[in-house]
Amino acid sequence: MSMSEPTPAPFSFAEVKPYEVIDSLTELHGPEHGMLRLPVEMAWGGRTEFDLEDDYDRTAAYKIVLEEGTKRHLRELVSGRLLTAIWSQMRPARPVRALWENQLPQLLAAA
Repeated sequence: MSMSEPTPAPFSFAEVKPYEVIDSLTELHGPEHGMLRLPVEMAWGGRTEFDLEDDYDRTAAYKIVLEEGTKRHLRELVSGRLLTAIWSQMRPARPVRALWENQLPQLLAAA
């Protein structure tokens, strides 16, 4: 591409938004049972409580945390064991999935 050619526009905000990822699944010490309450700044869509015993709620909450959370949120709200167990059912934004699978190949192996 020459200097005079415009840079192609990004496909979506999800492709340019900065996402955070941890270095190891052992950093994730979130709860594995009960209700998970997400901070309002992360769950700005309205719903803040998710039942970790419910498959839909668990994957929905983890999708939000992976897409919106800081490393502090990730460490406090996500369980490494649960994330590994549900990774194949999760549908985070493509860049989030790629980032996490690149950083933590054991997620790919578990899926």
